[in-house]
Amino acid sequence: MDGHFETLVYTDCRPGEGLRGSAGLQFQARSSDAVAAAETLVKDHLLYEPPARWMADRRPVEQYPRSFGHLSASGYLATAAGRYLGREANGVREGNQLTHAIVTTDPESYRGLRPAQLFGAGFWSSAPAATTRSDPVSVGPAAGIRTPADAKAFVLDQPNGPGMLLALVAALEKAGRPGAGRVLLVGDDVERIVAWLVAGTLLLPQSRALELGFKIYSNDPARSSAPVVAVHPDFAGAAARLGNQLGYLVFDLPEHRHSDVGVSETARRWVELFLAHDPRDVVDALDVAAESGIQDEEAATALGLAAIMHEEPAARHAETIVGWLRRGPRRLRDAYAADLADLFADMPERWSRRVLQLLDEVACDGLLPGKAADVRVALLLKDVEEAIGGGTVTADRPAALPADEWGPDRDADAHELLAEAIRAPDLPGRAVEALLRVARRYGVGLHPVALGAAAAELARYLADTPDLMEPDNWPHGAEVEELLLTELRNRVLRGGDAPALVGDAWGDWLLARRPALRPELCAAALGAAVRHSADRTALVRAELSEVSEDRSAFTRRTIDLFSQSGVKAAEIRLILEFAPEGTHPFATLFRGLSEIVAGDGPVSAEQLSLCRRLVERGLLKPDRSLRNTLERDTGLTGTLTGLRTEPAADLIRDLLDELARTPGRLIAPRLADVVASLLGVRAFRPLERVFDNHPELLKPYLRGLVEALTKRAQPALAATAFQLISGRLHENAAYRRVVGKALDQWLMRERPDRIEEMTAQLSAVLGAQWTDALQKYVDSIAGRRRIYQMTHLFRSR
Repeated sequence: MDGHFETLVYTDCRPGEGLRGSAGLQFQARSSDAVAAAETLVKDHLLYEPPARWMADRRPVEQYPRSFGHLSASGYLATAAGRYLGREANGVREGNQLTHAIVTTDPESYRGLRPAQLFGAGFWSSAPAATTRSDPVSVGPAAGIRTPADAKAFVLDQPNGPGMLLALVAALEKAGRPGAGRVLLVGDDVERIVAWLVAGTLLLPQSRALELGFKIYSNDPARSSAPVVAVHPDFAGAAARLGNQLGYLVFDLPEHRHSDVGVSETARRWVELFLAHDPRDVVDALDVAAESGIQDEEAATALGLAAIMHEEPAARHAETIVGWLRRGPRRLRDAYAADLADLFADMPERWSRRVLQLLDEVACDGLLPGKAADVRVALLLKDVEEAIGGGTVTADRPAALPADEWGPDRDADAHELLAEAIRAPDLPGRAVEALLRVARRYGVGLHPVALGAAAAELARYLADTPDLMEPDNWPHGAEVEELLLTELRNRVLRGGDAPALVGDAWGDWLLARRPALRPELCAAALGAAVRHSADRTALVRAELSEVSEDRSAFTRRTIDLFSQSGVKAAEIRLILEFAPEGTHPFATLFRGLSEIVAGDGPVSAEQLSLCRRLVERGLLKPDRSLRNTLERDTGLTGTLTGLRTEPAADLIRDLLDELARTPGRLIAPRLADVVASLLGVRAFRPLERVFDNHPELLKPYLRGLVEALTKRAQPALAATAFQLISGRLHENAAYRRVVGKALDQWLMRERPDRIEEMTAQLSAVLGAQWTDALQKYVDSIAGRRRIYQMTHLFRSR
């Protein structure tokens, strides 16, 4: 059923005249067997309904009105016209009628018309077909088709016509849908009823008009399934009252009255347009809007009006409509896209950047012949505005325009436009960078040398904004990088915190370009890398090992690495490990270490050792203070070695005097060695000066002495303990008690000959008077000694 209508004819037949073969009311003819499946639908919903009361009154046939109806069901669209014929074909009873139905499965068969418009078409039959095969029909420009102009003229000619039309359209929009009332048209003039129905359905999308069933007339609206029903006043009953409770929205056509109907903005919009403009254009615009696929009704309306009536859409709908030019239904785009695109391209500078971007895409599709370049230039201008105003600017290239739309003259225009914009006075660096993105986007090769004062502003801005460093986003990106490197170098050369700040912001980026990097920038990057490294030792090792064969490079690399932070002990050891032979001394690198070593404050053995090794390797040139300190430390080492070799008594005295003269800050790092060396000295008296000059040695010495006595030390240490408790410790009860207890234990444990040896040692060092004192002391613990000796009679000796 494509492109035309199949037909069915229903009437009273004599035997053999109808499709059933017998006499009576039946389908008398059909155009093909394909339409047979629709017969039940037509019979149940569209047949003429002769009024029984009129038949009983035997009214003349010409007083009976024609019928007209339409349905959409089971995939079929059917429209039917009927008339009353009077007596039966095969008898004398009233009730004969003829209904001629046209049926299709293809909405295109209606050729864009609403079913109600077909009422006056010339193909309706008023008599049975000549055979049981009726002719198919097609809709054409035949006389009798009601036009939008006819409908508008009719509405304007009616009392309260615009108000009635608005209410009717609003009612028809909802008729037949869940929760909506049915529409009841009351009138005794079929022509007038159809005229209103034509006007109302013209202002519905055609697809909605095709699905909206109606029946003119029905003797009993309650028995009709159609959502729109016309009833003659003689048979309307209670349903025809405006305030009825039966669910009908009533339109009393003779009285020009109607029920209260909630009016939608859509209905109001289209009715106003229909009555104010060319009605055919408005109907076509409505259909374009309905078929556009745009969900926003206002935007869809704007599209329809732009496509048909060439009305410029409001700016708020422009983006939707231009986007539709590439995404809308192909059939509509083929018909209207070129005109719509032309409408937008007429003065492109009016539109937003987003609209222009979409319009530019349309131009790339070839839909803007002769105007594509103007649209692109307008888009370029918008991008320039965005760049200067701080908006988002992309460097992504738009698609190529058709070959004949953009030429060298346009390239020159774009270059001049951007050059002029970028040379504007007081343009901030942010805007300069954004304009370069625009230049890259449109293929304009703006070179940094052409930027004038903007070049320096750009470099300063980029230096402050590392995240924007994307050379691919700019024309001549490599040259822009050079601008940035120059700015960064100038900052580093200012000194102070500048190298660290540059290194913090740009370190990784700079190190990636190290082979071609100026020394100042390399130092800033490496210095920051060391400061921020989670494993400085590994970083320094890797860097120094790389240049361990080149003295000059090693010196430069070492200075760079520690240009922003002091060198640590582990890193000094790496410098010593990797420094090539003959490497010149570093002027300031080890200043912190040398100042500690040569100063007056505490110093560690490691610091002394590192300083000595640096001096020995020629990496540190010592000043007088440092040289003196290292010499004194070397002297201390010799003194301790001499004390451990058990020299003669007079040499011991000299060594101890040297130890006494040694600064305490050098003794502190070697405290354990000093104490161990002193514990090996046989005579105490020469120690007095050491303790006088270095009282800090006394406590650890006494601790070692007590431990040695507990382990049965040599008699000389016992003699030293006795001298201490009798002399230096006499006023210090705590120390005297601890040392005395240890001495007592030693005296109780030792053999008499060992005690005699202790006595001789004491006498030789201090004189005979100390011997008597010691004897008294030994006698004072004699009792305890005897008890101990008896208790430990069998102890091992």
